[in-house]
This record gives sequence, structure tokens and C-alpha cells, in this order.
Amino acid sequence: MKHKPLIAYLVILVVLCTGFVIGARLMGEQGAYLVQGYMMTPAIAALITRIFFYRPRFQDANLRIGRGRDYLRFWIFGIGITALSYATYTLLGAVHWDLSGQIFLERLGEQFAATGQDINQTLPSGFTPQMMLWIYLIGGLTVFNIIPGMITGFGEEFGHRGFMFPSLYRIKPWVGFIIGGLIVFAWHLPIMLIIPQSDNPSIYSRLLNITLLAVGTIFAHMYLTYVYVNSKSIFVASFAHIVMNNAAASFSYFVIVQDQLLTNLGLTLTMLIVVAIIVSKKLLVFDDTTDKGHWMTAHPDAVHIKKEGAKP
Repeated sequence: MKHKPLIAYLVILVVLCTGFVIGARLMGEQGAYLVQGYMMTPAIAALITRIFFYRPRFQDANLRIGRGRDYLRFWIFGIGITALSYATYTLLGAVHWDLSGQIFLERLGEQFAATGQDINQTLPSGFTPQMMLWIYLIGGLTVFNIIPGMITGFGEEFGHRGFMFPSLYRIKPWVGFIIGGLIVFAWHLPIMLIIPQSDNPSIYSRLLNITLLAVGTIFAHMYLTYVYVNSKSIFVASFAHIVMNNAAASFSYFVIVQDQLLTNLGLTLTMLIVVAIIVSKKLLVFDDTTDKGHWMTAHPDAVHIKKEGAKP
């Protein structure tokens, strides 16, 4: 069967995700702890598929460390993209800024109090909540959570970008980007079943949010695919992924979301701008003119994605 590895990957992924969701639901509130395990399901599915169903095995897995300049470049890109997204939220009126971080600290203090703890007593001697907040802000934009974040980032990148995208791209370029992005979006949906939701929006609002997030995920998938193919390293892609996640968390300490729908719109517009820039600079080149249709970048070391089993 021509697409047997891809089908195997998707079936294994669905089985793994279903197991995690069922387990989380059975565990109740404690099921939220399974989220980190859920994030590894794409990597596990890709690992099993490569071993048992994919002839080249790991020859095209791009398990190389990558170039230092790529880590620096995509760290700067990640911070810039996140800053642009928060600027967009602000322009849309989706968020309200609290540069003191006091509202965030008050809510965090309430969470500690609900468990019978005093937030001040959990801090190192001589530290205040405000000091820790700024440490986490700076750390989130630089070094905090890099190692554990790289692990969960690898879980997604090794599966979605490292295996699924090339497999879908060999069908047609648009399948790799559009259908691939929608699959990534669908993969994120069960997390809402694991993590309790605090709000209960109307069906109309929920459908709008889902539509915006689906489109935004396609653009984010295209950007991370660009990082992966351009760097030729799954670890650089994992790093770029976690940089954006960490930066978004760091900025979130100082904003209060006023409108979730507008926030999702802002995120989608941001990623649209990013992809538009990449395409306009011809860093993203679509080529489906031959039977070896591949995706290239303008980078001199661009990777050509070959058909399974093709000779180099």
C-alpha cells in the first residue's frame, strides 16, 4: 500500500490519544497530570511507525543537533512573533495590560489559598512574589523550561513535522500544509477534555473560536514546517516551538484577557502575517511540477523531500 506508513502513523496516534483521554477522564481532576504524556503521543506514534512500517526507518528523521546560528535565529523569531501577537491583541482590544503583574499575583495567591498554602511561604528566603514574577518573565524569554519544554516540543515535532508532514506532502503540497495543519489542530482538541474549562461559551462563540483556531493552527504548522525544513534539525524545530510557548506564557503574566474570541483572531492574524512574510521573501517555495514534488526554501542548504524509498 502506497501510503501504509502514513495510515499506520495516524491509526497509532488515534489509539494513543484515545487511551490518554479515557485515562484522564477516569482519573477526574487528577487526569490533568496526563497532559504531558499526551504531548508525547506524536513522537511515540512516529517511533513505532518508523520501526515497523517505514522502510527508510530513521534515515530521514533529521535527528541532528543543528547549527547554533539557527537556534539563535529562531529564538529571536519566536520572541518577535510572540511580541507581534500581543501587539495585535492590544490593537484589537482583546486584552488589558497590567504591567505591575499584581492581578496575576492576586489570582495565583487565591489558588494557593484554596489549597491551604500561603504563597509567600513557598518562596525562597528574601524573595517576594513580585521578584519571582520578573525572574520568571526574564527566564521565560531566555532559559527557563528549555529542557522540559524541548522534550514536549520534540514530542510534537518528531511526529507532526518530522514524519507526518513529509508523508502528506508527497501526496500534494497543499495536503502537507492544509490537511497537516488541520490534523495538528484536531490533535489538540482532546486536551480540552483533559483540562477542565472554566468558561461555558455559547455554541456560536465556540464554533467561531474553533474556526479561528483551526486556521491559526494551519499557519503555525506552516511556520514550524519552515523551521524544520530550513534547519534540517528536529531539535531546532522543537526549540523554536517551545520558545514561542515560553514567551507567550511570560507575556501572559501582565495581561488580562477581555475577549477570547478577539484573542484567537489576533493569534490567527499574527501567524498569517508571519507566513505571508515568509512566502513574500520566497523562503517558502511550492513546487508540484514533477512526480517528485518537493517543498523547498531559498536557504542554500534547503532540504528536498523525496518520495519514500527514492534514491538520494
